[in-house]
Amino acid sequence: MKKIILLELITILILAACEKVVPVNVPKKEPKLVISAWLNKDKAIEVKVRKSLHILETPSIGPQIQEAYTVKDAKPVVFENNISIDTLVYNQQEFTYKSPRNVKIRDGYNYSIKVTAPGFKEVTGQTIVPVQSTIAGLSRVRHARRNSDGEELDDVTIKLDDPAGTNYYLVRLFPASYNSMNPEFPIDCVSSTDKDLEAVSEDGDPLGNSCLDGNSLLMKDVNFNGRQKQLKLSVASYMLNDIKYPNKPPSRPYVKVYQVTEDYFKYVKSLSAYQNSNDNPFAEPINVYTNIANGYGIFSAHTVAVDTIR
Repeated sequence: MKKIILLELITILILAACEKVVPVNVPKKEPKLVISAWLNKDKAIEVKVRKSLHILETPSIGPQIQEAYTVKDAKPVVFENNISIDTLVYNQQEFTYKSPRNVKIRDGYNYSIKVTAPGFKEVTGQTIVPVQSTIAGLSRVRHARRNSDGEELDDVTIKLDDPAGTNYYLVRLFPASYNSMNPEFPIDCVSSTDKDLEAVSEDGDPLGNSCLDGNSLLMKDVNFNGRQKQLKLSVASYMLNDIKYPNKPPSRPYVKVYQVTEDYFKYVKSLSAYQNSNDNPFAEPINVYTNIANGYGIFSAHTVAVDTIR
């Protein structure tokens, strides 16, 4: 028996000693333009233009990211119903291309973009403007339940009157803000058992201690096309507290309901799946959806409705 064990050990050592490192030649691919645009009819057109990163390239981190990957000499031209309406100009402070004439998108029109830059192939993308988003009703039940950790949750119910046709939604809840000029950050942990939500995390049970990604609460109207939809979401009670001031009205939490395009719906869903699989060695490879020809990214439009949570 001892001889058998010794023989096995010797075999393992021999195999280890014979290990050979085989270099893998990953073909060099030229970077492509990456477009990021989520047009809002209430804001002037703006687009980010970046370049893709090779798989073996070491990514920049921290504040250097925007500086390293922004393409600053691009020419983005925007079209409305196939007619050129604006050539965007680079804003160095915001690493963004903006409309110099404050041009905004309009309901019922199609929009497209053509972007050229030295050293890159021309890229194009197109989108439609969804119908105006609305919120038919909003209610809140304070301290409605506790999760498995004993944390108190409020229930927020949003009523939507879904128009006829296929519609796509993105819902986000926001806490009260100390400063209206600060960037908006949605509440990142939201629970729900609503079957119409396209979950991008494993469990959103309000009685459990896990949650859905509050930045990516997606729905399509397959089960409520042309009818009213009631969506119930549960959030930690302390996240919905008002911020009170001595001599002015309080700042309150609020909800935003976006009508988005099918392209944007697919993009957000695939991006969330990609991010969730990043640290999982057993996950299937995820390709992030794009509607940019000859490049990557997303060119899309949306409408939004806002209401205060009281």
